[in-house]
Amino acid sequence: MNNIPIQQEIILLRQQNADLQQQLAQFTSESNTRIAQLEKELQDTQQLLQNYQQAEIELKAEQAELLALFNAIQDVIIVVDAECRYLKIAPSCAPLLYKPPTEIIGKTAYEVLPTHLADLFVGCIQQVLKTKKNTKIEYSLPIGDQEIWFEANIAPMTNNTVVWVARDISDRKATEAALREQEAQYRNIFEAVSDGISLMELETGKLVAANPALCKMHGYTPAEFIQLSPFDYIHSDYFHLFEEFIRTINMGLEFHAQAVDIRKDGTCFDIEVTGKLLNYNGKPHTLSVVRDISQRKQAEKEQRRLTTILEATTDIIGIADVNGNNRYLNQAGQKMLGIPASETDKFHISEFVEPSMLDKFQKESLPTLLEKGIWSGESKLLSRSGEEVPVSQVMIAHKNEQGEIEFLSTIARDIRDRLQIEAQLRQQAEDLAQTLQELQRTQAQMIQAEKMSSLGQLVAGVAHEINNPVNFIHGNLTHLEEHTEDLLQVINLYQAMNLPEFETLSEEIDLDYIQQDLPKILQSMKIGTQRIRQIVLSLRNFSRMDEAEFKDVDIHEGIDSTLMILQHRLKEKPQFPEIQVIRDYASLPLVECYAGQLNQVLMNILTNAIDALEMGTRKDEPPTITVRTAVIDSDWITIAIADNGMGMSEQIQKQIFNPFFTTKPVGKGTGMGMSISYQIITEKHAGKLECYSQPGQGTEFVITIPICQPIID
Repeated sequence: MNNIPIQQEIILLRQQNADLQQQLAQFTSESNTRIAQLEKELQDTQQLLQNYQQAEIELKAEQAELLALFNAIQDVIIVVDAECRYLKIAPSCAPLLYKPPTEIIGKTAYEVLPTHLADLFVGCIQQVLKTKKNTKIEYSLPIGDQEIWFEANIAPMTNNTVVWVARDISDRKATEAALREQEAQYRNIFEAVSDGISLMELETGKLVAANPALCKMHGYTPAEFIQLSPFDYIHSDYFHLFEEFIRTINMGLEFHAQAVDIRKDGTCFDIEVTGKLLNYNGKPHTLSVVRDISQRKQAEKEQRRLTTILEATTDIIGIADVNGNNRYLNQAGQKMLGIPASETDKFHISEFVEPSMLDKFQKESLPTLLEKGIWSGESKLLSRSGEEVPVSQVMIAHKNEQGEIEFLSTIARDIRDRLQIEAQLRQQAEDLAQTLQELQRTQAQMIQAEKMSSLGQLVAGVAHEINNPVNFIHGNLTHLEEHTEDLLQVINLYQAMNLPEFETLSEEIDLDYIQQDLPKILQSMKIGTQRIRQIVLSLRNFSRMDEAEFKDVDIHEGIDSTLMILQHRLKEKPQFPEIQVIRDYASLPLVECYAGQLNQVLMNILTNAIDALEMGTRKDEPPTITVRTAVIDSDWITIAIADNGMGMSEQIQKQIFNPFFTTKPVGKGTGMGMSISYQIITEKHAGKLECYSQPGQGTEFVITIPICQPIID
């Protein structure tokens, strides 16, 4: 009975053992499966580790490569944070930095850059960090003694850093500036050139551009002209030429022609147009140059007219090159010299110079022509038949803008008839010469007398007209002075009353100054009117219009009046000192004379003395005129007028009183002044007029006239 539990226990144990074996088998199977999985995972892990190690190796190599590139690249590469703090700088970009990298790392842009640039950089960085998009900017920095331009590309790296890559674009900027300058130059040429220039799209015929010269040429504003069609300003007779212009340009050929255009006001003008094909903005265009040739056409017309005249004239007209080879000879020349029209350009001009004139031609005419550009005179030509032709000839050397002779021309007139007539008239001319000289002298005297009479009337009239208002002003100045003194007393009375309003007004108008200055003004006005009255008196004394006959005259008064009139010439001038006048007057009685004529003599002598002094004085002395008067033998007086000028030669002294003789430049003197003065003294006053002078010793004129004399007709 006791064995049953044991057997059951054994069975149970066996059963448990079987279960354990089954479980062990299952566990073993599962273990093997798990081990296989672990082995597989281990293999995968090892493979991943190998891949990671390989990737790490490759990454390190790539990082080394990138670092090498980072260190070697020539552009500026900088890593900065949101505040533009410099975190890292590529070593190779140091030459392009404004400071060494060691001085920049860790600092912000505000610490190393101008504020406006720092603001620009921070703004760009914050925009990139905010938008996560790259941006580009251009800026310049002073590097050394140059201003370097950069183009920067800014890209995000992390949430708080960006990479800043900047490239030196100074060369590009310089190129762009050069291009802009070149474009401006082309634009200036386009705007300033005198020829009209236009650009037209070939397909549509639309004007793209027209310079101001073309618009002005046609009378339109640029805005108006650019809207026109070519048919709006091309004359209808030349529409076919415009169509040929388009065809020629389409063929890639250059077009050149003359035509007629119409201005805005409807007038026509001749043009010369040149066109060629131009590729502009990727499309074919025509570039046209238009020149207004109206003047040239007119010149050609005038040339044809001139040629007609040259061929019609009876004078010889020829043109030769600089070597003397003839190039043109008109019909008169061909006929006179016996040259066929077919040979007018096949001979040398010396071939027709008469042998006796050849030496003069080579030694005088030709050198003068080449030196001065013109020669004129009488000569002789020799025709091919051997006939001598005396001519009056002009030769001209025509030069270009550089002063080089381009060609020679000549005009020669046959003077055989003239020489014959001259021979007949020569004797008559000699017979009439003396009569003509007398007539000229008389005419000159009459003209001079008329001039002096007119001058005297004018001077007297002016003196009279000035005298009345001056006397009126001068007379009223006394009353004005009295009234002014009364008013000043009233003002002084008010001033003593110490009225506030009066004090204020006095300060505003500067009453003290007015009280001091007003009497001075009145005194100045009185002096001025007195001076004018003196001048008027001198003018009246000089004119002597009321003294056509002999009068008893104060000679000193006449001299002083004349000097007063010449006062403007005696005063100091730029680069010429004042002329001093020394008056050495004796006590003279009243002299019976023609006062106006005597004043004329004094005027002529004093004027000549001033002219002589303006040409120079002796021994650097101040220019001086000395006037002396004296009584001789109680019946005569002398007036001596001397200057310390350069004097004159004996030869000039001998001619000084001759009619029409003058030492002054052409247009400055008639040569009649001293001749008429001599006649006035010797013939009208029965006196003497003498001249004493030596070169370098000055000149003296001495007038001697009687105190009393009979009237001389």
